[in-house]
Amino acid sequence: MKNLFDRALGGCIRHKALAIVIAVFIVMAAAGIFLLFRMNKPEEKVFASGQQNTVELKKMDLTNSVSATGTIESVKTKLVSAQVSDTEVRTVKVSEGDKVKKGQTLVTFDKTDLQSALSEAKENLSDVTEQAERELSSAKRKLSEAESTYQSQKSQLAKSVAAAKKNYQSAKKSVKAVSTASQAEKEKAQSALSQSKSAYEQAVAEQEKMNKQNKSEIQSAKDSVTIAESNNRKSIREAKKKVEDASQALEECSVTAPMSGTVTAVGVEPGDIYSGGDLFEISSCTDLQVSTTVGEYDISNVKKGQKVVILTDATGEKELEGKITYVAVSTGSSSLSTGSSNNSAGGSSMSSGGVTSASSSSDSGYTVKIKINGTDEKLRIGMTAKCSILLKEAEDVYAVPYDAVHSNVEGKQVIYVADGEGKREVEVEKGMESDYYVEISGENLKEGMKVILPSDSAETDKDSETSKDSGDTGIPNLGGMPQGDKSGTGNRGYGNRAPGGFNGGGPGM
Repeated sequence: MKNLFDRALGGCIRHKALAIVIAVFIVMAAAGIFLLFRMNKPEEKVFASGQQNTVELKKMDLTNSVSATGTIESVKTKLVSAQVSDTEVRTVKVSEGDKVKKGQTLVTFDKTDLQSALSEAKENLSDVTEQAERELSSAKRKLSEAESTYQSQKSQLAKSVAAAKKNYQSAKKSVKAVSTASQAEKEKAQSALSQSKSAYEQAVAEQEKMNKQNKSEIQSAKDSVTIAESNNRKSIREAKKKVEDASQALEECSVTAPMSGTVTAVGVEPGDIYSGGDLFEISSCTDLQVSTTVGEYDISNVKKGQKVVILTDATGEKELEGKITYVAVSTGSSSLSTGSSNNSAGGSSMSSGGVTSASSSSDSGYTVKIKINGTDEKLRIGMTAKCSILLKEAEDVYAVPYDAVHSNVEGKQVIYVADGEGKREVEVEKGMESDYYVEISGENLKEGMKVILPSDSAETDKDSETSKDSGDTGIPNLGGMPQGDKSGTGNRGYGNRAPGGFNGGGPGM
């Protein structure tokens, strides 16, 4: 009985083991068929499924930018001065913050001293003119005397030479006449010839000497006349200039505005004694620019004409648009004129009075000027502005985080896309890059694909989505830039930018 039971139990065990083997074989066969089916799908490779971190593939606008922080200033600022000196200020007709029009009176001076100065200048001109006439008349008189002396002495010397020559010739004849006379008569005639010859030579030498001396005196007298004429012209010109300056100062007792704008600084008060310097600063508060600096790492990529997105605390999340109008060629330099209407970077002095362009400079980095397009009543000169200089843009393109793109064993760029059964490999080509996202393209890309990310990338992307849901700007986290950061390449922004501006967000600048 026991043996029968043992045989029956052994048979059951053998049947059960056989059933298990058959079941395993069936499962393996089914798995093989499934894998064969998956492997035969075109351009797709199947991998083991599991929990994945993904981001939805969609099109967006990418931007590559340089961040910088600067100060808002007027495109056109002029410093007003006057030509008067040591003159009392009578009235100051404007205050800081007042809007003025070109030609409007700003300040008036006391006329008493100016009128006295004009009278003195006119008297001085009269004295200088009379003195110049006397000096010139004296020089001309001396020239005339020198010329007269020359002519008179020239004639006398010529007569003396002629008489000496005549005596000399007569002595020669006498020597010939006594050739047969006594020895005493011959010696006497020879002595007379020698004396007449010496007298003739002396007369000729005296003539040459005196004529040369008289000519020299004539030339000296002519030089004196020329010098007198030159000095007189200079003295009279200077005296006339003083009269003109005094007349102009009297006329300019009231200094007027050289341009329309807002008075941003006043440097005098009634009763002050003005001795030169700036009286007022007038700026255009509707024509504004941002003055900033960019470091040497990024400056080679910054060009005139590039677009800029600008944010300020005063305007909140409103994005202002701008354009670069000036890029310095050396560190610490600034433009003398960043445009035909910009006098704020140094330049000439004038006045209506006078206008001296305000100057600006930077201690480090390369100065960059950014013209703000349009106006906003909330903006004020001196405010801090955070700028994103757009170096490159790609609109309406597929983009994924950097970490989502891989190189497969064949060296091709691919992304991994999740589906209900696992993940598959899709070949792509990389395009423009920002600091977080990269443009991709490929025939098999479709809107809404679930692109698999490494866990750290996924977390970052979730943060980005949260920023977008909260209405972050297209220059992501731009408002969070440290105030002290004047320039540099931050996390260059990305986002979905609509025609009206940037909508969406990404890593902060």
